[in-house]
Parts: sequence; structure tokens; C-alpha cells
Amino acid sequence: MGPSLVIERFEFQRGGVWYARYFKGLVTFMVGHSKAGKSTAVEALLYPLGLTTATVMPEVRSCQYLRLVFRVAGVRWQATRSGSDPRARVSLKNLDDPRAIEHSLAVTSSKATEMTAGAFVQDLLGLSAAVRGTSRAGLDEFYTTVMALRQNTIASEFLGGGKDASRVLALEVVLGLWNEELAGLEKNASETESRARAAQSALRQFKKLRDTGALADPDSVRAECEQKQHEHQAAAGRWQKAAGALTAAVGEHGRLVALHKAADQQRRKAARQAEVVQGKLSRVMADQARTEGELAALLNPAAQDCSHCGQVLPERAPGLCPQCGLVHPGGQDRRERQIATARTRSERLARKVKALQEDMTTVAQAAQEAETAAADALAARDAYDRDHVASARTLAQSAEKEAHGLSRDVAQLKRRLQDADYISAQETAVAAAKEAMEQAQAARDAVKSAQEVRRKAVTGRWSQFFLERLRQINPAVEAASIDPLDFTTRVKEHGDVDKTFADSSVGGSPRAATNVALLLALRDLGRVDPLARVPPLLIIDSPLAGLGATGLDQDTSLRLIDTLISIADDPSADGYACQVIAATNDPLSRPYPGVREIHINDEHRFFDHAPVHAG
Repeated sequence: MGPSLVIERFEFQRGGVWYARYFKGLVTFMVGHSKAGKSTAVEALLYPLGLTTATVMPEVRSCQYLRLVFRVAGVRWQATRSGSDPRARVSLKNLDDPRAIEHSLAVTSSKATEMTAGAFVQDLLGLSAAVRGTSRAGLDEFYTTVMALRQNTIASEFLGGGKDASRVLALEVVLGLWNEELAGLEKNASETESRARAAQSALRQFKKLRDTGALADPDSVRAECEQKQHEHQAAAGRWQKAAGALTAAVGEHGRLVALHKAADQQRRKAARQAEVVQGKLSRVMADQARTEGELAALLNPAAQDCSHCGQVLPERAPGLCPQCGLVHPGGQDRRERQIATARTRSERLARKVKALQEDMTTVAQAAQEAETAAADALAARDAYDRDHVASARTLAQSAEKEAHGLSRDVAQLKRRLQDADYISAQETAVAAAKEAMEQAQAARDAVKSAQEVRRKAVTGRWSQFFLERLRQINPAVEAASIDPLDFTTRVKEHGDVDKTFADSSVGGSPRAATNVALLLALRDLGRVDPLARVPPLLIIDSPLAGLGATGLDQDTSLRLIDTLISIADDPSADGYACQVIAATNDPLSRPYPGVREIHINDEHRFFDHAPVHAG
């Protein structure tokens, strides 16, 4: 048996005021006529736990918050959820541990790592989160399969009418039959079988292509491929050789470029030196010309005019003033000194001009030689580029193009060869896939065989409890069994054939009795099987509507009520008995010790007339 799950009270807030419904004892019946609000109460009861299958009734949406106080294995918990916003987060708090943090959890989540409120409660109940294919076993699946029977399905649908795969998975978890290792082996066996089928299908398709001639002959393609490979190797060798020659030519061309660059630099340097010498020579020659002019003027002075009247002065004897005719002291010596100075300077400049002319001749010759060397280097560079580098580059590019073209041909032939050889390769792949499939199936079957032994034993024991519970409700039942594969039922009454759930009366008491008896038997099994994790809480909405009738319907209803109450008398493994919360149309026919009735009618509605919660 799983840990006990006992509801203490259901609280809700309206207009800022908290109200509460208390569930004292282990058996509570909500009694009221049709449309009195019993189903609304049942739907809302576990809504705070984060269920997504609970119907959000208008009475629930009118509440600011709904809260459930419950015990799991004796530990008190509190779950709070918004009534108006079903997608709002759920708050879960451990009331017995004041140091425990309050958990704020989402109702649904797209993140695999984020825990939801339902998953948190499911973990509290010790129920594994099982997944098989597209089916999963979450709190909603356990709620609709093993914890609650609703009014709209109890007498018409087998265990709530959910998807068969999800129902089977949820019952496997509850019965302790869920084996995660086996689930992985089954998945692996299914995947290997799919791969084997796909490989076999591909093989058949290629055989059809071969038969129609769409696939080439492997031998001819292989021969052509080998020939192309040889040609490609030869072309690659030629390309490598041509690339080496191009590299050497490019290297030599680089050397010639460097030589031309050096020669051109020397040419520019020599030209600059010639320009400097030429500039100096021009300046010195100009100075020389001016000096010689001054000397000539001194040697052949021009006739002078009188400074007073402007007439030409007469010639005077040496040493006399040209204007006054008197002896001029030192005049002749001064003129001689000027002539000597001018002649000396002229001679010095002449020597300097000669030296610069010689320098000019030297640098001009050097500039001419540098110009010639630069021109020769440029011509050598251009000639080598034209005669060697260009041809080597053309040859290398041609060899590269040929090698690449042959490489593409080889690759294409290899693909054709793969296609041509696909049949033999695929036959090998099919054999490998089949072997992998057989190994996966063998591993699965080995674990499954051991699992089936327990599965049959568990369902056999469950069938015994099922028959006993059915007889408590309907003594006319002669035999009952539960299928070990899908957990469907077969029931046989005296003088009748055995019937499945679908073959039973439509919307009648046999179907309701089957559903109720099956869940009661499940809890009986949980008390004797340590591997079963059956949630003890059982919620049933209107199990039968015949308590107020007479005859057989009333007798059946009374026996069903007695059976429901009896399940709560047997304590669970952790000391708490199974709690039963049920809804009926009619009051109980007699008082039962420890059984509480909550009467719901037009004057006493479940939500509208609930007591104010003081705490």
C-alpha cells in the first residue's frame, strides 16, 4: 500500500474571507439531490493539488483561493491555488516543519527539469513518473484511474474512460509492475525492429532498381573508377611538379624584383647627387661671372662725368683726381688693391668651378651608369616574368584544373560504385540490423518473462479480491477475472455468460459495481503486496442512485455502501486507514459509526453556506 492520504479540510476564500469544509473521520458522504452541487464539491476537492483534469466550476472560479489541508503518511501539508486563474502557481507547505520552505510550483511546465505541483504530490505518494511512447502516468492519470470515479463515467466508462494506454501504464505503476529497465528494453527492441524493417525496405527498393537496369554494373564502374584514380594520381604528380617549378620561378622573379628595386634606389640616389653638384656648380659659375665683371670694370674704368655740371671730365694723369685734377693721396694704391682682390677671387672661383666640373662629370657618369643598371634590372625582371613565370603559372593552373577535374570524376564514380555495391552492402546491413533486433528482443523477452510471472500472480490475486468485493455488492456474481495485459474485467453471474465491461448493461448498476469493486480490490491487494503503491484515498461521485428505491436496487445500493465503509475499517501500513469520500443522492438508511454526512441542498450549498474558517 502506498502512504496514507487523508484530507482534513477544504478551504476557500471569497471576498477576503476564508471558509472551510471539514472531513472528520475516514468516511464522508455528501448527500443531496441532483444538481445540488455534489459534483462541484468533488471536482474542487483535489483541485488545489495542481490537477489539470479537475473541472473549474463557476463556484470555483468565484473564489480568490482554494486550499486543501491533508496528511501524507501522517505529515500535514497545505496546498493553495488560485480559483480564478487555473494557470497560476500552486503553493505547497509542510505544516509540521516550521523550518520547511514553502514550495511555489507551476501547474504545467514546458521545461523537463522544472517540477510541477502535480509531480511534487505524486512524489509524496511514492508514485513513479512513468512514460511509454506518447503515454505518461502523472497525477492526473492516477486521479482519474485509481483515486476517483466521477458521476458522468462511473456507470458508463471503465475506470473513468481515459485512454487505454495511459490507464494501463498508471495501473502498472500502482501495482508495482512498472519496470523502467523493461521499458528501456522495450523501447530499444522497438527501435531496432524499426531499423531492421527500414533496412529491409531499402534493400527491396534497390533490388527493383537493379532489375530495371537503373543501377550500373559494379565491375565496370569499379574498373572505370580504378582507371580514373590512376589518371588522377598522374595528374596530381604533374600538378605537384608544375607547382614546384612555379614556386622556383616565383622565387627567382622575386630576386629580380629585389635587384631592380635596389638598382632603382641607387639610380635615384645618383640623380639626387648630380642635382646637388649641378646646383653648386651653377652658383659658383654665377659668382665667377660677377667677379670677372667687377675685375673688367676695374681694369677698364668708364669715362666719368662731373658731379656738378655733368660734363665729361678730362683725362688726368695717374694719381690725380679725375674731377678736381689734384693729387689724390693713395688713390692709385686703392684701385690696384681692388684689382688684385678681384683677380684673386676670380682665380679662386675658377679653380672651384673646375673642381665642380670634374665632380659633375663623375656624378653624371655615375647617374648614367645607375640609370642603365636600373633599366637593365627592370628589363631582366619583365623578361623573366614573361618568359618563365607566366608559362610556369599557366602550366601549373592547367595541371591543377586537370587534377581537380579527375578528382571530381573519381568522387562521382565512387558514389556510383557505392550505389552499385549497395545491394551487397545493404544485405550486410540488413543482417546486422536483424541480429541487433533479435538481441534486443531476447534481452527484452528475458526480463519480460520474469515480469509476466509477477504480472499474472498480481492480477490473479487482484482477481480474487475483485470477486470478493463484487459478491459483497452483488451476491449473484459467480466468477470474475482481470486480464493481466490490459487489466480489463470479465464478470459472470449465475445463469449468465461472462461479460466484459462493455458487454454489461448500459449505464446500469453492474458497471458502477465493477468500477467500485475493482478499486476496492486494488486497495485490498495493496495491503498484502509490499510492492504495490496504491493511494488509499478513494473519491466516488454518486456510486448508486438507488438508496431511496425499493427492492433489488435498494439492496444493491445498501451493500455497496456497506462495502465502501468497510474498506475504511482496515488500517493502512503506516497506521492510517483508507479514506473514502463519496456522494449520494439519498441519505444513508441507518447510522454508521464514524461515518459523517454533509447534506447539500438549495438551502445548504457546499460553497455558499460553508462555515467561516477561524484559523
